Amino acid sequence: MTVSADDLIAVTAWTDLDELGEEMDELAGQIGTLTSYARRWVCQRAGFEPSPLCLLRPLAEVMDLVADGLGALESLALDDWADLRLGVARTARDLRLLDEDVAARMPVVA
Repeated sequence: MTVSADDLIAVTAWTDLDELGEEMDELAGQIGTLTSYARRWVCQRAGFEPSPLCLLRPLAEVMDLVADGLGALESLALDDWADLRLGVARTARDLRLLDEDVAARMPVVA
């Protein structure tokens, strides 16, 4: 498996699918990191509540909604990613079994 300069993953052999799972796990971790960062630093109520007279104060409640939306987005993305990861693992297993079956049926050349 190769990763190009523009971060495209090229699967050049069936055995590369085994490594692809690890790459996918790393990307799943990045989804969590990004949404956690956004909830912590973007969705801060404090910036909109410096005083009771602040005109932007109503936006503080919106930050809670944005944080909830980011949590839902993270959950949806990770669920979909887990399904995709499982599909890759199953495909790799099926291809490996098929290769073994074909190899068992082919005559061995000495």
